[in-house]
Amino acid sequence: MLNQRPIFIVGFGRGGSSILLNILRSHPDVCSPRGETQQVFHGKPDENFHTRVTKLLRYAPVAIAQRQDVFSIRSLKPRRAFSAFSRRTIDRVLFDDKCQALGQTQNLFKSEAVKYSNDEILRSRLLCKNLNGLAFLTVEFAKMYPDATFFGLVRNGFAICESHIRRWGKPAHEVGALYKAVCERMIRDAEEYPNFHLVKYEDIVSDTAQASATVFELADLDKSLVEKFRLVINKGKGSTERTGGEATELQWYSWNEFAEVVTPKMNMEQVEYMSEHKEIRESFLESAGPSMKHFGYI
Repeated sequence: MLNQRPIFIVGFGRGGSSILLNILRSHPDVCSPRGETQQVFHGKPDENFHTRVTKLLRYAPVAIAQRQDVFSIRSLKPRRAFSAFSRRTIDRVLFDDKCQALGQTQNLFKSEAVKYSNDEILRSRLLCKNLNGLAFLTVEFAKMYPDATFFGLVRNGFAICESHIRRWGKPAHEVGALYKAVCERMIRDAEEYPNFHLVKYEDIVSDTAQASATVFELADLDKSLVEKFRLVINKGKGSTERTGGEATELQWYSWNEFAEVVTPKMNMEQVEYMSEHKEIRESFLESAGPSMKHFGYI
């Protein structure tokens, strides 16, 4: 495989994965492709038509060989075992996309005002975000990359549900089913693979320095090489939700400053919203209840 010792963040859309990604990307030995994993193969809505078509054309042979849309975030079921051809192609696409991610908010800077060399990007460890249905890819990625590290990012389902309702208007029972499926998959993978580590979003925002040090240790990354943390934010808005795009900029924070920027306030407000809307809460818990109990959220 071209990608050696890759790192995968597994979790939910609106689940806090951007924070964990930026923590790991702050390490100079780590680089990412141009977007979340499904966007590498499907394209992104804000990309031009030519770029999206190019991505789909390079992905088409894999979809045909596997007889399914491997990178569908909506498919909450296991994927067919990857063929040797699919493994080589997926590995090559992820590697090439990492090397082409040279934008200001991507793999241009390895630390504040210090740029990567081409060789450093080539040698860097790949970091990908596998969200929602892509949680079911861990089994195949673990076969492809026995040396990989996986982080299953868990967050209070009430906060995720509130965000999905507010942002996309999704019904609570649908978010509950998603939460149940992805949590159960991550629990099984954590039991199966010693290199799959469950991490709570709440631990990251409550004690960012300690959580970051733990994450670096689990990924076998030297934390002493991280002097400042990167964050991609919305210009003029101070949002930490974005990880790329034309309307964003890259900023760097010391360990203490980063802890002040990444706060639990939003998470607590989202959970409080659900406690005030009993009908929505109960609809979500119909499916998500056992997973919420497993992680101690109820």
